[in-house]
Amino acid sequence: MLTEKFDAYGEVLPDAAGGHPETATAASAMLGRVGQYAFWLLVVVIVSVRIIYYPAAPAFQVGASTDAKHTVTR
Repeated sequence: MLTEKFDAYGEVLPDAAGGHPETATAASAMLGRVGQYAFWLLVVVIVSVRIIYYPAAPAFQVGASTDAKHTVTR
């Protein structure tokens, strides 16, 4: 994830290595990919577990809503 660096006003900063652009090594690129895949795998696992173990509650429950309605009107 090497990109050009910019100052606060959007101007490109010169590289510290004498004007040569930084190049990613194979290990750095591979580590970046592995990190991205691990992040999205974790997202998918968390969302899937949330869907499986915590299903959405029904919007209307006959027994509960009528009891609550009688309680409010009294």
